[in-house]
Amino acid sequence: MPRIFLVFTCFTMLIWSCREQPFEIETTPHDIEWLANATGVKGGAILVPENHDEPEGRKIKIAYAILQARDTSISRYPLIFFAGGPGGKTLNPGLVDFLKQDPISEKRDVILFDQRGIGYSSDLPDMSLDAFDLLAKNADESEELVLMQELINRYQKKCEDQGIQTRYYNTHQNARDVGMLFKHLGYEKYNLMGGSYGTRIARVVQDMFPEYIHTSLLDSPSPLSGDFLMDRLKSYSLALSRIIDYCAQNPDCNDKYPKLEEDYYRAIDKLRQEPLAITMNDSMEIVINAQDGIYLLRRLLYQGNAREKAPELINAFIEGEGPIINQVLEIEYRLSNGLNLSMLLSVEKYEQFDLDNTATAIENHYKQYPLMPVKLGFFDAFYQAGMQWHNGYLPPNERDFQTSDIPTLIFVNQYDPVTPPQNGHLFMNNLSNGKLLILDEGGHGAGNRECKDRVMNAFMDDPASELDISCLNIYNKTK
Repeated sequence: MPRIFLVFTCFTMLIWSCREQPFEIETTPHDIEWLANATGVKGGAILVPENHDEPEGRKIKIAYAILQARDTSISRYPLIFFAGGPGGKTLNPGLVDFLKQDPISEKRDVILFDQRGIGYSSDLPDMSLDAFDLLAKNADESEELVLMQELINRYQKKCEDQGIQTRYYNTHQNARDVGMLFKHLGYEKYNLMGGSYGTRIARVVQDMFPEYIHTSLLDSPSPLSGDFLMDRLKSYSLALSRIIDYCAQNPDCNDKYPKLEEDYYRAIDKLRQEPLAITMNDSMEIVINAQDGIYLLRRLLYQGNAREKAPELINAFIEGEGPIINQVLEIEYRLSNGLNLSMLLSVEKYEQFDLDNTATAIENHYKQYPLMPVKLGFFDAFYQAGMQWHNGYLPPNERDFQTSDIPTLIFVNQYDPVTPPQNGHLFMNNLSNGKLLILDEGGHGAGNRECKDRVMNAFMDDPASELDISCLNIYNKTK
């Protein structure tokens, strides 16, 4: 497969030659074969230190792709995209093909890269599919914890055997990779765009390398501060309570589900007494018990139609059947194929775990949330067993962003079960030139994509001008 991917027009080559000349950074083959036949795309890879504080130590690869702007008659600062997760893969043909046609790439290059530990960059041994198999078992809370400890120990050993130091797979090391990528690519400035966990990386990059940043676009903000498990209990309870309130006030929903909160407790209690056996894809046997039911309902709340579908899933748990159960299992399975769970654990253990949270402390936390009658399936065991994944730990007093005057636009959905609106307000505390848009939408990062593209393009073109946000479904406007 050839490694020269495309011949740019003379004009495009002129633009490249006029960029800031990069520092001497070691490159390496990127091994992304499907990019060889992609038009308007250039692939590459650089080597970065596994630990940036030891620049002469072990090196790892960061793979990237540049999607050339469709209209090269106007030179605009490029957009670099930060995937969520942590552990979300970016370099895949589907996303590349989508973005090549998206309005966001009409007049500017778009840069994609797989973060350290993921995909085509030096990746960690990925426990994701084995974790899905664990989720599929009919294990009670104590059994699930034992199985999770065994799983994590197994992958910890795989990393050690490969010489991987997982404590260095975190947001700050990630951000320093991006700084090297900036220098290598040689653009004068960049627009940052992050979704979910990607907002955390983008925000740290914004602090570390302000001289490179033109604007920052953050959708579904994920802070450095907080706790991996406790925040999930809080945000799930908040999102579900808002959906219950929405259903009570919406005539159609209330007619169909007049006692939704009671139904929710009935559903979880029924799954506790009679776990539900499901066959997925005609062959995969899955058992859904009470804690799994809460886990899957939380997963459904990621979707843009969560206000309509959550009551349907609750009812299906009561009835013991319904196509929506298989639909949400399919969502979870696809996520397992696209997310490196070992990377997620490496990042979150470093910056979102509280080492003081003993089993007793966790039990006491649950008592604050009546909508959590059982433990949060998978995540509770993952949190407790994951405490021993590595010995890296970002002190709580360092889990904050610096003050920034970079023009920053933040989107967050009112019914988001992962990154609720208060996260947006938390981000705004350190932004002197930020704008927060709270959307009256369900789901995690969902909303009117076409409208968001228009708003984001306008913001990148002229961040100082008044934005036309009339196409957005605004819940509240905050400067």
